[in-house]
Amino acid sequence: MAKFRDPFLDHRKAQEQAHLAAVESSGDPMASLITVEMNITELCNRTCAFCPRVDPKIYPNRNIHLDQAISEKVASDLASFDYKGRISFSGFGEPILNKWFADHIRIFRTALSENTIETNTNGDRLTVDMINELYEAGISAIYVNMYDGPEQEAQFAKLFEEAGIEKDRYRFRPHWIGPEDDFQLSLNNRSGMVVNDEIGLTPLADALEMRCHYPFYKMLVDWNGDVLFCSNDWGRQIVVGNVVKQHVRDVWMSEEMLEVRRRLAVGDRSHSPCSSCSVHGILHGGSSFDLLMNYYTESGVLQETQPVSSQSA
Repeated sequence: MAKFRDPFLDHRKAQEQAHLAAVESSGDPMASLITVEMNITELCNRTCAFCPRVDPKIYPNRNIHLDQAISEKVASDLASFDYKGRISFSGFGEPILNKWFADHIRIFRTALSENTIETNTNGDRLTVDMINELYEAGISAIYVNMYDGPEQEAQFAKLFEEAGIEKDRYRFRPHWIGPEDDFQLSLNNRSGMVVNDEIGLTPLADALEMRCHYPFYKMLVDWNGDVLFCSNDWGRQIVVGNVVKQHVRDVWMSEEMLEVRRRLAVGDRSHSPCSSCSVHGILHGGSSFDLLMNYYTESGVLQETQPVSSQSA
């Protein structure tokens, strides 16, 4: 298992603090939503050892893409309650392989003029022209995941320099195997869908007995508008709603999400896929956990459960 703390976590924590400042300690439960992650394509040009795509029988490559109408619906819903969080194009595929990626960015930027809009990419298809197109469309930041080795940084740095992008608007994240088989981030088994003994991804003998904050701060919208309870649910086992048929607010505060949160709030991971998941899930999103638990308790939804501070995790 990876031994070193992912330095990108500091960036995420800074974003969380900025979100708290923006919502100004709002009691609105929707203020708990920090990230809306959009899975805009089911294609990827790589098969990484730590990803379910390494085995096409488990996760095949599919030429399927998110329709722009779904982005328009999500963007409109978010704007309707003055969403302050970020939009992240990431999900289960390589976002750049969606030919209409820039159009999706424009849709969100038009509706959410001040929000952070970001993407992860393996960088293989990046060009100067593409970088400029994405920033002109309104993206705030591009995070390049480097999977091959440190030599990749120079080539990517040259691309962004030639495109004239300020250094604080992109980041390079090391993901290669280092001296101690470390990807320089905490590896996880993608809710049990990845098994690779060589890099420390093995089946869990028993479910972790700890809380998880993911369903308290992040929403993942799949290519067809389905909302998964967690961005680590690669098997799509728990679908809590669909943004085409429902308002984002209704999905986020649905009974389905409440049931998931009720269990995870007390560290109950006995249900699938949480029972197989190796993610600790408490390094981020503590403020959202506190907000929602207080809301549920004060509104009487969780009459027998007292608010539990995230600081006691």
